[in-house]
Amino acid sequence: MKRVIKQIIIIAAVVLFLAAIVLGAIWFMRVRPTCFDGVKNGEEEGVDCGSACGVSCPTPGPTPVSLALNSVQVVQGGGKCDVVLAVSNPNNSLGADHIPYSVKWGTVQKQGEFYIYPSEERFVAEMNLPCQSGQDPQAEVKDPAKWSLFKGYEKPNLEISDSHFSYPESTYEFAEVGGIVTNHSPFDLKVVEIYAVVKDAKGAINAINRTTVNSLMVGEKREFRIFWTHTFPTNGTGFFYTTSNLFDSQNFLKNYSANSAKWSTENRNENENLNLDVNNNSAEVPQAVN
Repeated sequence: MKRVIKQIIIIAAVVLFLAAIVLGAIWFMRVRPTCFDGVKNGEEEGVDCGSACGVSCPTPGPTPVSLALNSVQVVQGGGKCDVVLAVSNPNNSLGADHIPYSVKWGTVQKQGEFYIYPSEERFVAEMNLPCQSGQDPQAEVKDPAKWSLFKGYEKPNLEISDSHFSYPESTYEFAEVGGIVTNHSPFDLKVVEIYAVVKDAKGAINAINRTTVNSLMVGEKREFRIFWTHTFPTNGTGFFYTTSNLFDSQNFLKNYSANSAKWSTENRNENENLNLDVNNNSAEVPQAVN
């Protein structure tokens, strides 16, 4: 009896010894996390991240929804035509730059890039094109190759004041609008874009133009002027929009603003001051890319 018990103890010891050898071999042969090779391996919870690497894995971003091309309008004046695309971004936290677009209209073929911010509706305009009678322009807007996640950004505080609209007695200018733009933001802006758009009662665009203000410092005020040389209906409503491209690293900005003001295009005396309704939540208006 004692001999049987001894044999059982010996067999159990051998089994435990062999099991320890096998488990040790498995432990030494396991795939260890490298945390630097760009591949998910070992105990990594993601690519080069997780508790094994001492670095938290990033939270997956939202899935982008495609941009929408809402309309394509032709604005004619002075023997030339502008083709204006209305584009909207349905993503409330994603924006992008380097968004490709193309316009084909008869013998005219144009292409370029633009930027758009989260939940923004904006225009993209190709200006001063030869008009193509009897044909409708065809346009295409593609989704960007890369989206940017917007989180915790502060918008620049840009104000338009002392705005005026007039029809100068000039053989060169039909109409002009101007005012003062002030940078209330806590940072300098290298380039501020100001757009003027005139729409009729149904929302169709009668006229569009733009100007830029360079090196607008903190607290600085600067006059601006936008004019048209061709005629357009004088019973519409005009809008100012200001913006600055935060995607451009040369602009130093990591913020965005889209302020607007309205004016009436009915006949006014030159230099007559307007009472403007400023709306800080309006969408940005087009960037012309030639």
